[in-house]
Amino acid sequence: MRPASLGIVWRYAAAILAAIISIFPILWIAMIALKTRTDAFAIPPVWFFSPVWEHFQRAWTTSGFSGAFFNSVLVCVIGNLLAFAVGIPAAYMLNKRRVPAKRAILIWLLISYMLPEFLFVIPMYVFYQYVGLYDTVIGLAIVYQIFTLPFTIWLARAFFADVPSSLAEAAQLEGASTSQIIWKIYVPIAAPGLAATAILNSIKMWNELTIALALTFDRAQTVTLAVAGFRGYASIDWGAMSAASIIVILPMALFAILAQRRIVQGLSLGAVK
Repeated sequence: MRPASLGIVWRYAAAILAAIISIFPILWIAMIALKTRTDAFAIPPVWFFSPVWEHFQRAWTTSGFSGAFFNSVLVCVIGNLLAFAVGIPAAYMLNKRRVPAKRAILIWLLISYMLPEFLFVIPMYVFYQYVGLYDTVIGLAIVYQIFTLPFTIWLARAFFADVPSSLAEAAQLEGASTSQIIWKIYVPIAAPGLAATAILNSIKMWNELTIALALTFDRAQTVTLAVAGFRGYASIDWGAMSAASIIVILPMALFAILAQRRIVQGLSLGAVK
């Protein structure tokens, strides 16, 4: 076998191995969710079985899981709306206008994005208790701007850099305001990149646990916390917990698969001139 062919074989083998390692934990959880308790913990493992769906029904109807699911959906929607409402104009100004201390602002945004989430928990807990935002969906969406807003600004700024300045200049000559230039020229052109940003923001907010654990109790509980609710004092409902985990994974997985082309198109925007 020629060295070039051998290299191709190794690359395919590495890709297949990586796929197996990534998929196996999810497949194992799905099998537990579809097995009876006896089959789920049988040794050796039972690979061929008749699936049962009672775990999914129990997961959805107990421990407040369905309410937590819709809370997470609302947090993702509100969080993206806030990030885009503030981040897109900020990205335009930081990219196209002279802003004092622009470099310092960008560095600070990058640092704030990289800081550990638990650093914000205690001060925000005290503040939210004082202003009445503790255990609310809107409060959670606001605090998630700690990482969604810097991420949105950095990516939107990169996408806007590839929009020809001549379009904005022509619009200004026609009397367009800055707001019109941003939302009617820059945003439509950079739409693939902004869609990718929204998807990545949603995945981050959907999976976040530390802040949700500290700033919610019952009303605004998210799916990551609801999954842990199937662990009792003396036992764990493994079937329902596994079913709940699959329900949590499925929306973001389907979202990423259906929007894969948009993500690649957005993140590669401007990579090739």
